[in-house]
Amino acid sequence: MLYDGENYCFSKSYHLHIVDRVGGGDSFGGGLIYALLNGKDTQGAIEFAVAASALKHSVEGDYNRVTVSEVEKLAGGDGSGRVQR
Repeated sequence: MLYDGENYCFSKSYHLHIVDRVGGGDSFGGGLIYALLNGKDTQGAIEFAVAASALKHSVEGDYNRVTVSEVEKLAGGDGSGRVQR
């Protein structure tokens, strides 16, 4: 959920196999900052941030090794919730 001072925006939820929980919050924060700095509206920003965090949970270790295009693909509803390599 993201509140912009006037409206509440909720993201979709993801059901995925969690490999590692470490870094999920940092990935959310980084995704939110990235999305807002790149002109996404509040709904787009929360979708991007949650997708970045969800993808991070599918990667072992504390570094989020996903690309912007992978996050945008998942946030847009086209993706399995796994990093494709």
